[in-house]
Amino acid sequence: MKLKNCLYLGSLLFMASCNDLQEMNMNPNQPTAAESGQFFTTAQYNFSNQIWDDWNNGRMGMYYAQYWSSTYYSDESRYLIREGTNQTTWNALYADVLRELSESQEIERERQVLGYENRVAIAEVMKTMVFHYISDIYGGPIPYTEALNNEIITPRYESGPEVYERLLATLDQQVGILNASDPGFLAGDIIYGGNVENWKKFANSLRMRIALRMIDVKPTEAAAAIAKSLDPANGGVISSNAESALFRYLAGAPNNNPLNEAFKTRIDFAVSATLVDYLNKYEDPRLAVYAEPVRGTNTYVGEIYGLRQGDAQQSNGDPTRVSLPSANFSIAATAPAVWLDYAEVEFMLAEIEARNLGLNTGGTAKEHYENGIRASFAYTGLSTAAANAYIENVPYVPVRWKDAIGSQKWIAMYMQGIQGWLERLRLDFKDPYTGEEIFVAPAGGSLDQAVTTVPYRMSYPVTEASLNGTNYAAAVQMLGGNNSKGAKQWWDVN
Repeated sequence: MKLKNCLYLGSLLFMASCNDLQEMNMNPNQPTAAESGQFFTTAQYNFSNQIWDDWNNGRMGMYYAQYWSSTYYSDESRYLIREGTNQTTWNALYADVLRELSESQEIERERQVLGYENRVAIAEVMKTMVFHYISDIYGGPIPYTEALNNEIITPRYESGPEVYERLLATLDQQVGILNASDPGFLAGDIIYGGNVENWKKFANSLRMRIALRMIDVKPTEAAAAIAKSLDPANGGVISSNAESALFRYLAGAPNNNPLNEAFKTRIDFAVSATLVDYLNKYEDPRLAVYAEPVRGTNTYVGEIYGLRQGDAQQSNGDPTRVSLPSANFSIAATAPAVWLDYAEVEFMLAEIEARNLGLNTGGTAKEHYENGIRASFAYTGLSTAAANAYIENVPYVPVRWKDAIGSQKWIAMYMQGIQGWLERLRLDFKDPYTGEEIFVAPAGGSLDQAVTTVPYRMSYPVTEASLNGTNYAAAVQMLGGNNSKGAKQWWDVN
């Protein structure tokens, strides 16, 4: 067993309560079951930092979803990536997060303390989420079945459909194992504090996310997976903001929100004109939560997306010219990293109804659409009355359900850059009331010849070609023969 880097204990002071730490200190020479929780916490922390930092979230997801624009260094907003960062992401998700989860499971299987089956299953559910992120970020084919086998140093890539099939099968199995009569993690579970029922709801909600992602190419399999998620016998889905999967940061470094830390030394991001203009268009009060007004005014001005570096229109982060992300919400020290929330679930249920799948979601497409908006307003601290007034401005449009649901889901997912980008790709939504495009191409043009408007995927790290060449070559063939950001996702048929 590889107890890596002492689990970052020096920096992860939040990962257990004082009582938990005291209990661990009572037996300094005897390993205890709490160690699996330490690995689990470390995995949660490292994963959250990967999807919420100023690189993968700020310079990839938040750009590609056009929530933010670059204020100065504009290469990433024009799709020229930094290969070192791409390599770090790949390594961190495989070598750190997934390995840490495996270590947690290994400890539990060895000791078999009451509830260990739950803890192994919870870690497996989290693995499923991580693999899903990796597969969708890199366009489908990834090392999966062989990825965590220490005996295999050149794991094969499995196709996007194969990965999805295995992810859904894994969730089927883990939902069947999770048993609220036995304990979950007694220490170290930042997301749900050991609540097994909530982990089961998260697993079912994640299964819906995965199923809807592929529904346009595998409708029968997707509908079957959704039906399992909605079956009350399987534990239900996330049904309130209190059940949302959030990684809660602390106020002080190094356990504060990574975007909060990034903004302490430089201002590389402003809220995009794409988002500001759309929210202004329909008098959305969430704009005042998401963004700061231009200093000294009550006006919100977005940064033009994808300007050339040095363009006179670039704000250089000047708050007297452009709206920056809000200090009290977007980049607050304690602002949580969202894994999957209630608003997303309601919008998924709206889509399920809009697609007429014949499944019982407990409401109509219109009702779930409006519930999604209300959930988003509540999460941002706005009132139900404000939500209801706003809904009058943006009524559900059945004949343009993709545009209606997609645009509101995009707004509600603000700060969830990677998921916002992927849903932009999948739903291809426009303004549901005018038919106008919401998104724009980079104003300064793309720096990647394979991409015009938005990347479909991230290219594989260059080291894969040299270290795992044969399998890498097979994966590139699955993508159509080119490891480019212009290779379409297998599930993106529009």
